[in-house]
Amino acid sequence: MRIVRRQIVSVMAIFANHRDINFVPMNAIPLIVTAGVILAAFIALYLGERQRAKAVRALANRSGLHYLGNALPRSLTLGGTPFQLASRVWNVIDGEPRGVRVIAFDCRVGIGKGSWRRTVIAIESGTDFSNIVPFNADMTAESAGKWQIIYRPKASVNFRIAGLMPIAELEAYLNSVRAKAVNE
Repeated sequence: MRIVRRQIVSVMAIFANHRDINFVPMNAIPLIVTAGVILAAFIALYLGERQRAKAVRALANRSGLHYLGNALPRSLTLGGTPFQLASRVWNVIDGEPRGVRVIAFDCRVGIGKGSWRRTVIAIESGTDFSNIVPFNADMTAESAGKWQIIYRPKASVNFRIAGLMPIAELEAYLNSVRAKAVNE
């Protein structure tokens, strides 16, 4: 009987030791998985931004525009628009295809959870802006000095995850501005 009791106690000691040994790493696994998921999300965001920058550069080359990176031209005035307080600007392209100066850029307005991202197109023009890009009712048009600014306004519910205009849509807008400005 004593032998059986010793065996049971020694078996329990083995399980107790294994349980104690594995207890700390078991708590670390969710932390490691969470850190891995966060790291993967940052990598995906970084690669997505690099891919978009590459696509905007290619668009600029195809359209005869210049890729400026993160610098807005000083001649662009955004006063009176939500973008005068942009906290970050990137993927800036600028040029005068067929005599009409066009600047397009991605930006973030605000800081933190209340911030929103948009692609903005600015057209230097003295003509009536409603004739230049009329084919999307979701877009808002505002004047800022000698510039006409078009963008999608901030919505209370936004189904676009990033809020940035797809490259194909941006190219269509830029091509329509060029073609319509020449025809006027």
